[in-house]
Amino acid sequence: MDFDIIVIGAGLGGLTSAACATKEGKRVLVLEKGLTPGGSATSFTRGRFEFEASLHSLYGYSKSQGVGDVRIIFDELGITEKIEWCEPETAFRIITKSKNGEKIDATLPFGIENFINAVEEYAPNSKESLTRLFDLAENTVKATNYLCSVDEKINMSFAKSLLKDYGDFVRTAPYSVNQVFSALHIPQKAVEILSGLWCLLGVDCDRLSFTQYIILLYSYIQFGAFVPKERSNEISLALAGFIEDNGSQIRYNSQVARIIFEKGKAKGVILKNGEKIFCEHIIGNCSPTDAYSKMMKASDVPVTAIKRTNARAFGARGATIYLGLNRSASDLGIENYTTILTETADTSVQYNLMRTLGSNNMCIVSCLNNANPGCSPKGTCILTFTTLFTDNCWANVEPENYFNEKDNFAKRIIAFYEEATGIKISEYIEEIEIATPLTFARFLNTPQGVIYGYSGDEWDNLLSRFMTEESDCDTKGLRFCGGWGTQLSGFCSAISSGRNTAYATLNDIEKDLNKEEAK
Repeated sequence: MDFDIIVIGAGLGGLTSAACATKEGKRVLVLEKGLTPGGSATSFTRGRFEFEASLHSLYGYSKSQGVGDVRIIFDELGITEKIEWCEPETAFRIITKSKNGEKIDATLPFGIENFINAVEEYAPNSKESLTRLFDLAENTVKATNYLCSVDEKINMSFAKSLLKDYGDFVRTAPYSVNQVFSALHIPQKAVEILSGLWCLLGVDCDRLSFTQYIILLYSYIQFGAFVPKERSNEISLALAGFIEDNGSQIRYNSQVARIIFEKGKAKGVILKNGEKIFCEHIIGNCSPTDAYSKMMKASDVPVTAIKRTNARAFGARGATIYLGLNRSASDLGIENYTTILTETADTSVQYNLMRTLGSNNMCIVSCLNNANPGCSPKGTCILTFTTLFTDNCWANVEPENYFNEKDNFAKRIIAFYEEATGIKISEYIEEIEIATPLTFARFLNTPQGVIYGYSGDEWDNLLSRFMTEESDCDTKGLRFCGGWGTQLSGFCSAISSGRNTAYATLNDIEKDLNKEEAK
């Protein structure tokens, strides 16, 4: 069977790309080195507990049809009803220390008005500035949706139109989170609460793009967060089912060893077993770093692609502690689905603490039972602690010390949680699994165990990638999707990236056909 598109990797970005291209009538072959679809969108069992491997909660989705980028994609593919969703009751709890040493312990609700009122209780005199902030957030979301919807090239006429209709977006786009918060005169305590979700993006608020952060905050608070009842397997299987039910194929245990190029154009792939499959349009749900260094001949990689990739920094490396507790969440006093713990509300200081193994206690704690009550046996609960490392510090651990370091890391994080919340969990641990960056590197095949793609630094943020998206496509016939792509990392971003990359590839196919017809 001949294929129009080959997709390398069956992560969420690759699956979405394949599904969208299949929907448009193309024959797609997905090649996955593992035995199941989804990449990190999966689960695993230990004893009587089934753990969610990576998803905290999905934003960009909503209960309403046509609202939220992910919801729109799933509606278009007809898979919305194939996934049963659960909803946490509260947005998040943040526990940290203010710059002045004061402890902050705030629980925030969903809904813009409710959220603003709650922050006002913790940080008096913030309501007016927060109202301006969320008005700006709405303008920013509308502006980015407009940017993604236009086909015309960005020129002076386009820029004038953008400035007229979305002036506030244009004025804030070049600035960081902290710069815009300061310009809006948001009180410091409110800033420290508002900044709590920065760790979901892995860049401190002195450098993190305001546009990127406010889209996350607005979508999360306005539309809510969602968790698949049967773990993120449901998303992966729904996408994989659509692909296979509509004439395309997924081949598991099929690792791509080489991407074939001829005269600067993709021509196909060679599998690890030596099999060659020819196709002139390839989507990589993998890191360009690995593709250029391990899967392509050096002579086939354009100099511009090498320079751009080498200039980029790796994003956060992941480490997760999975706990199955033999007490219920209510018995233990765990009331929230998401709790964010940091040593300081100064995100720049916290970011630097996350460079080393011994100084990093930051964690995002999820209690799955507080979104999905039936996820574990009666009288038990599931807790996951996700920590990020902003440097490759685990590479310094000697092999003979690795398991001791894992245990020490877990003990330290759990102790930090117990001290911060006053909730004792150590004596109730029935099952524990510890995943370090080395675990993620092995399972996801990402360099250094990176789970956040390339870091969204000042020069390489969401908008700069969007503005240079076409020039980034130096390798003709090969595009990239997922967490390493234009829209950065995260489940929502990977799904959106998959869709966008699919349609960019469809445009490439159409251009090639037009050239052939013109000959």
